[in-house]
Amino acid sequence: MSATTPWYRHRWPWLLAIAPAAALVGGIVTFWLAAHTADSMVVDDYYREGRAINQQLARDQQASALGLHATLSGSGGTGITLALTATRDIAWPAQLTLRVIHAARAELDVAYPLRHTGGGTYRADGVLPSGGRWLVQVEDPARSWRLVKPVVTRFDAPIELRAARR
Repeated sequence: MSATTPWYRHRWPWLLAIAPAAALVGGIVTFWLAAHTADSMVVDDYYREGRAINQQLARDQQASALGLHATLSGSGGTGITLALTATRDIAWPAQLTLRVIHAARAELDVAYPLRHTGGGTYRADGVLPSGGRWLVQVEDPARSWRLVKPVVTRFDAPIELRAARR
């Protein structure tokens, strides 16, 4: 008569149990993430959002027609500086709005009012954020044009902003 070993001494039951155990752990982690994080990327009114996209395209086309180009720098602790140039002769607005928008977390979004200091140069107090993935946007007070840099991961070097091309 030969002695049989109990089931838990064999490797096959344990190897077969790995996949269901991993699925269980993954489900628990997914449930915890869903319960503890905000859904900031979800919008309620998709039609309104679609119309806003058409308005943004018109603003990009207006910036291209004016030949706008900007260089943003914010390192060194002296505040934020924006140098704006245009190929057409335009009147510089007294103030612009700089928006730094986080790719996934709306609570990290920041807006800076930029004051005109002369010759197409604008300044703001504050420090640009660090780390993460950001969208940088500059717009005039009338919101008739905008300049965009879609993916920014570092603010320690000057950033070139141009009209988005579609």
